[in-house]
Amino acid sequence: MRSASFTTTIIIALSLPFSHAFQASKRGVVPVVVTNNDAPPPQLTSNNLKQQLTSSITTTLTAASLFLSTTIVTTPTSAHAVSGGGLDYAGLDISNQNYSNGNYKGKDFTQVIAKAATFANSNLQGCRFYKAYLVSTNFEGADARGASFEDTSMDDANLKNIIAVGSYFGQSLLDVKSMENGDFTDAQIPIKTLKLVCDREDVRGSNPVTGVDTRESLMCL
Repeated sequence: MRSASFTTTIIIALSLPFSHAFQASKRGVVPVVVTNNDAPPPQLTSNNLKQQLTSSITTTLTAASLFLSTTIVTTPTSAHAVSGGGLDYAGLDISNQNYSNGNYKGKDFTQVIAKAATFANSNLQGCRFYKAYLVSTNFEGADARGASFEDTSMDDANLKNIIAVGSYFGQSLLDVKSMENGDFTDAQIPIKTLKLVCDREDVRGSNPVTGVDTRESLMCL
């Protein structure tokens, strides 16, 4: 009868959740059923069962932790999901900051507030300044080939010596401080704006890097 009682106990203990099995172990020694009837059943003490339960829980928690850490590492953040690798400077206020002599190729400056900031002699190829606030911003000597300056505010912006080949401008180009020695070859400028640009006295000279005449680059007659 004792053997049958022990067999029933271990089956019930193993079929219950860990917490119930742990409570069952507090009642005493629980034998393990073996197929060899002649061999005495090995004794599994309450402490041993606690150790096994603790080991199982630890293993489960470790696996869960590894899974969560892997998920966190491999899940892209929202910043990396935008603009092919980041929001860059979009929407930031970088007024009065110095970004001269830097490489910002392909960066996104959409709706940036860059009042009196300087990008002098920096690489701005392919940068996007769409709807940016560029009042008194210094672009002197910058390489802005293929950059977008559409729908911007460019009052008193300095475009002297700029390389703006294939860049995009809006009506605000009329408000800049200087276009002297700029290279605007193949730049996209509204026709009505271009006519007024060509009347500016500072549309003169030639670019010190490309050697292109400023008026010729704008196709001014």
